[in-house]
Amino acid sequence: MTTSTSFDVPLAAISNSLTQLRDDVGALVDAASRHPTAQRRAVLVDVHHQLRLLGQRVNAALGAPPAQDPPPHEPPEQA
Repeated sequence: MTTSTSFDVPLAAISNSLTQLRDDVGALVDAASRHPTAQRRAVLVDVHHQLRLLGQRVNAALGAPPAQDPPPHEPPEQA
């Protein structure tokens, strides 16, 4: 039996969203390449900037050392 963690649930939603985003960006790039205009180029530059910011956040998280599990909580000693 597998259980979902609080990490797994958003991961599935993000995966689906990224698939949709890839399709949407592909359609945008195709449209811009068929009929290039300054406005479409500006939109592509903005999309590129947003994707770079997302990539930087993920890269920063990958570069961070894994978090240590906190020490087990011990009840206070009673006198």
